[in-house]
Amino acid sequence: MNGYNDPEDMLFEVDALISEEKIVEAKALLYEVLADHPDYAKAHNHLGWIYHYKMTNYTKAERHYKLALRYAKNYHSPYGNYAYFLIDKGNYEDMIAFGLQALDVEESDKGTIYNQLGKAYELTSNLEAAYKHYKKAIMHSTAANYIEEMQASLHRVKTKMSSFQKIKFLFK
Repeated sequence: MNGYNDPEDMLFEVDALISEEKIVEAKALLYEVLADHPDYAKAHNHLGWIYHYKMTNYTKAERHYKLALRYAKNYHSPYGNYAYFLIDKGNYEDMIAFGLQALDVEESDKGTIYNQLGKAYELTSNLEAAYKHYKKAIMHSTAANYIEEMQASLHRVKTKMSSFQKIKFLFK
């Protein structure tokens, strides 16, 4: 296994390979580490990401994200990555169920989960719930560009709302 005693060390090389767009090599290295450490959540998360974004194989992406979540323990990344995956796949109801559970997990990135919940609610035409979750996403985030994205989402949702829905928000 390329002389790695600790699978954590392998992730640095995988990240470097991914940044160099050497996706096939990164994937091979991840499978190599999983041969010795089949419950290594970070390797499964990285494979999920590769299959999701670089290879567009949603079946394999979902399998590896779910394995990462099963083995995650104190690892936050699979929660956000799986939330993005569910939105990209168009599984809005699954995202809502997953997101509400993920909010109870201390390690999950609340800003990301609330944002993805906002998207799921918006895309299922529950505009009031979408607005509420985008507001919560802002409160749980610190990155300026991410907050700007969510403010744009709030504006977009308000534009979609009926006059009655807008008035209702004024009196809350």
